[in-house]
Amino acid sequence: MSIQYPKARFSPAKDQFIVVEFRRDEVERGDLARVYDLLSALTASREAAEFGEGRLTFFFSGWDDDPREISEIAEIRAWFGKLTEVFPYWLHFAEKQGNTLPNAFMLLCEGKTETGESGMVAWRFSDLQELTDLVRRLFAAQNGLYERLGLSEEMNERISQEVAQLIQCSLE
Repeated sequence: MSIQYPKARFSPAKDQFIVVEFRRDEVERGDLARVYDLLSALTASREAAEFGEGRLTFFFSGWDDDPREISEIAEIRAWFGKLTEVFPYWLHFAEKQGNTLPNAFMLLCEGKTETGESGMVAWRFSDLQELTDLVRRLFAAQNGLYERLGLSEEMNERISQEVAQLIQCSLE
């Protein structure tokens, strides 16, 4: 598999992802408990955070028959926003070889889907300042996590470079 974002190659090999299912019934009830328990275990210790770095991906189940893109479903966007308030560590834990972070950004920032001439669907952010503000908040949370757990500055710098490249590629 080719790496979509080349700086992701600097991450330690991630042969096994941590895949988290976000279930429709939980989203519709506004229930974060199960997912938060799973995700917060990744921040419980330095070892857990190092193990989970760059391994996390997620999917929403129960919307298979819905013709809308996940980022267009208001209930999902609201639920994911609440999840991010209590677990703002996507930059550290999200895998960086695919689209987990771009998907998170689409769920957390206003925009719209656009279909290109080739039939490819893309997300156009309504306000790039909103994306900038979000990334700043997520980096602040990441920095707080690193300080609390004593994670290395080298890891922080590497992830920051990966995220910067991912954002640049996503906006092109």
